[in-house]
Amino acid sequence: MTFPPSPFDRLPLFATDDEIAIAIVGKARASAWKRNGLRILESKGFPKVDVLHGGRPVPLIRKWYEMHMGLDKNYILATLEDGKENPQAWRPKREQRADRKPRLNLDTRCQTVLRQMIENPDCRTQRDMRGVGELTLEKLQAHGVR
Repeated sequence: MTFPPSPFDRLPLFATDDEIAIAIVGKARASAWKRNGLRILESKGFPKVDVLHGGRPVPLIRKWYEMHMGLDKNYILATLEDGKENPQAWRPKREQRADRKPRLNLDTRCQTVLRQMIENPDCRTQRDMRGVGELTLEKLQAHGVR
């Protein structure tokens, strides 16, 4: 199956805005497209004029339109290939945060003391740790912290 030649095929490598407008919307609407549409498209990433060559790069314009209109083959293949559902994506954030919580079922005080013990391995006794009581150390020991 062969497709008719695209209006872009007749353009030079670097085309003027007039040539691009005629190729995209036709001769009748080219001036309105240049006046209104071109500014909007440039704000969305439409290729800029290359000063050295005096025009916009036509291959980049073609690629930009393929991506803008969703005609890019990579885009279509990516949407067609991935048909698997991900039930984990629908889990509430509360459950997702619970996955990151420590699994020792420690209260906040015990977690703070445990963190302090990890950050300061030279503290070996209760006297070395500031504000730590016997009850907290007993709770940690009951959970297997030594």
